[in-house]
Amino acid sequence: MSSGALPVIVVGGGITGLSAAWELQQRGAPYVLLEASDRLGGKVQTEHTDDGFLVEHAADAFILGKPYAAQLAREVGLEPDIIHPREDTKRLYFLKGGQLIDFPQNMKMFVPLDDEAFLRSGVLSPEGARRFLDEVNVPAKPTTDEDESLAAFITRRFGEAALNFIVPLAAGIYVANPFELSMKAAFPQFLALEQKYGSVILGSRATVRAPGPVFASFQGGMAALAQAIADRLTGEVRLNTRVQQVQSDGVLLEDGQHLRGSGVIVTTPAGSAAPMFEQHFGRAAGLIGALKANGSVAVVLAYRADQFPGDMQLHGLQVDASEGIHLKAVTVHSAKLHGRAPEGHVLLRVFFKDLDPGFALEEAQREVQRLFGAQGEPLWHLCADWRGKNPAYQVGHLEHLQQIRASLPANIQVAGASYTGVGLPDCVNAGRGAAQAAAGQLSVV
Repeated sequence: MSSGALPVIVVGGGITGLSAAWELQQRGAPYVLLEASDRLGGKVQTEHTDDGFLVEHAADAFILGKPYAAQLAREVGLEPDIIHPREDTKRLYFLKGGQLIDFPQNMKMFVPLDDEAFLRSGVLSPEGARRFLDEVNVPAKPTTDEDESLAAFITRRFGEAALNFIVPLAAGIYVANPFELSMKAAFPQFLALEQKYGSVILGSRATVRAPGPVFASFQGGMAALAQAIADRLTGEVRLNTRVQQVQSDGVLLEDGQHLRGSGVIVTTPAGSAAPMFEQHFGRAAGLIGALKANGSVAVVLAYRADQFPGDMQLHGLQVDASEGIHLKAVTVHSAKLHGRAPEGHVLLRVFFKDLDPGFALEEAQREVQRLFGAQGEPLWHLCADWRGKNPAYQVGHLEHLQQIRASLPANIQVAGASYTGVGLPDCVNAGRGAAQAAAGQLSVV
């Protein structure tokens, strides 16, 4: 690479931006990574408390079916630190009608692999369960470019009653309104199964899952990946550096400095990215600004194990969508992954949608007492407030994304969770893909 090449400017130091910088470095391309805050990692935040707990503020694991995060972890030397959810505590409840029932056995996400076990489970009425399983006889929708919502897809293939069971498992990942969430953007794999096999159930059963664990994390928490990448970056990284404008030949910083570059990769959430484009790329700014976001709050509660009358060695619970309560899910983090709580303690993460954090805390303690019999106050609590910060892939999202990209020159890109996937692997893949494209746009001073 020519020593006179202008750098690629990466805006945002979350996992997408870090992955972009790492890819550029691997390719010998100069880069400058700009982060507005005083830390790297974005939403991936791990906190180690003085009393021995490990707290995740956002994602606590990543899926291995998409190989990008695991591959990057190997490249930065984290492979020995990869851990997986515990099999000995792999128990999940489903809250329905105020009762905790065992989640059906032999499931692949929301698809049952055992009809009889699913019928006996009670997660749907007998009629609803039979209609659900009759999905194998529902004709595939003719191939079309038209998008549809998750709710429309579920109702069409599995019946209306199935919404209350599938929505917590599927839309919950996106904290989304199922009547607005785009199937093409969020769950293209199920559309592909329908087209290839004529049935999601038949397709899921015919598709052999790779042996071994489905999910992974790191001994030191999810932020270990961001730290490992950052430790190995040799290019210029600036914290507390806010970008005011994206320009055709670089960026204008908030302090008035003009930083020239061969290209710009903006990895910040759409809400903060849109104003950067207003001055020079008005159409792109409008399109990016039109992307909506959903909100969520995670309440983290720490207890002593003896504050619970029952066994808390389980992964957690999901809530039927018709339950009529604020609670959406609970993860027993201390039992799900090793090293998340000291011996004899329980660490819970209690999830809500767009709820005031103070009210969410009250609701979390009330629900943990009601559902698990918790006695007394938690040892401590904290709230991870993600209101307005979860991308909402609305119907037509991929077409909208095409318009955004068409409105920008080839050397300026947007990448990250606002556009092509919210999970860690998707963000890694987005960052590296953007960097690969940017490396081909390098120009010389």
